[in-house]
Amino acid sequence: MFNKINLKSEFFKYIIVLMSGTAMAQLFSYLFAPIITRLYTPEQVAELGLFLRIVGVGAAIATLKYELALPIPKLDVHSFRLYRFALRTALIVALFSLMIIFIPIGLDLNLDRLLFYVFLPIALLFTAVYNIGTNWSIRKKLYKTISYSKVTNSFFSGTFKVLFGWFEIGYIGLIIGTVIGMITSTLWFLRDFLRAQTKFRISSKSPRNLLIAREYKEFPKISLPHSLMDLGRDLLVAVLILKLFTKEDFGLYDHSYRMLRLPLVLAGMAIGQVFFQRCAEKINNNENIIPMIKKSVLTLTLLSIVPFAVIFFFGEELFAFVFGENWRGAGTFSEIMAPWFLVNFITSPISTLPIVLRKQKEFFKLAIVGSLLILGCLTIPPLFYGASIITTLWILSLSQTCYLIFVIFKIFDYAKKSNTDRLREEQVE
Repeated sequence: MFNKINLKSEFFKYIIVLMSGTAMAQLFSYLFAPIITRLYTPEQVAELGLFLRIVGVGAAIATLKYELALPIPKLDVHSFRLYRFALRTALIVALFSLMIIFIPIGLDLNLDRLLFYVFLPIALLFTAVYNIGTNWSIRKKLYKTISYSKVTNSFFSGTFKVLFGWFEIGYIGLIIGTVIGMITSTLWFLRDFLRAQTKFRISSKSPRNLLIAREYKEFPKISLPHSLMDLGRDLLVAVLILKLFTKEDFGLYDHSYRMLRLPLVLAGMAIGQVFFQRCAEKINNNENIIPMIKKSVLTLTLLSIVPFAVIFFFGEELFAFVFGENWRGAGTFSEIMAPWFLVNFITSPISTLPIVLRKQKEFFKLAIVGSLLILGCLTIPPLFYGASIITTLWILSLSQTCYLIFVIFKIFDYAKKSNTDRLREEQVE
């Protein structure tokens, strides 16, 4: 089994470049986390969790998900036109959201809440710019830029969260630190953008940008609703936990969720970004992508077994030791959700495959089932059976584990059908 993985391949060279940067970013995240959790309470972390979920929904709307299309066009100039188009829509949405926030600001004079609302459009804009810049870098194989950006985000975000925590300014310190990390991380993409702009000399108001955008209209029509469903679901999950349980429960859940997602965001995404670019390239060249899918699943399975097993058996003690006794409950939640996030980690890179195969519509229907399953597992047990947060999370975790295993097999099915269709087209020609 191991000899199937070629460590000298271009695929793994790119992964190593990304992993070196993401490992450093992950190191900063883990070094800052024990300090941050001793400076802030679960209730304050809950405020940051709600803030990030709102920003995520806004950032998806801001780009219309055109950033996902950047690695796909055969010509760089067409891809850069999509880049400019996505940047322009992001700026428009950010300015519009800036006007909208004056409504809640007028109703709430509390300084912390005022800053909460003011930072929303700022975080929205820079999250959108980060997503666009990342996908352009994926297309151009500028994986060092992505790595530097992640390290910068992790370092500055953690540093300022700790600094504001020492001054005891409350949850708004977490939000300001997060926004500073977002802003600094996008600066790495500015250089590559300026180089591309000098080369292609494309105006953001060029009518051809709109023509190219129409060619990839399935992204706002299908990928955007798909993304909004996922992000909106996460926001709704936050609201439901806050309503059905307590703010502390959501703070513990959010911390556990973010810690379990760190390997996915940093390591799994590194593999996924290379996987996305390579699959788009192979499909454009009419090559078979199934061996690459198998290699990705195998690699992530080997990487995930040990760390998630440790969390499953010793999560409560680990969280209490590393983050402080106040966060023991987050360790309990992590033990419960470990199987779910293990399979989620394995699924993360190949979940981009339907985009490359133009199977967004089919995958969107599958995602609807997954979202309804999450919301059902989260609401029915406590509302109708009086289940505790622990019981509810067990039901949620086990159901999502089974669902994601099914998703893996379904994605393999998409790939096999795509290969068959291409072979038939070649025979006809």
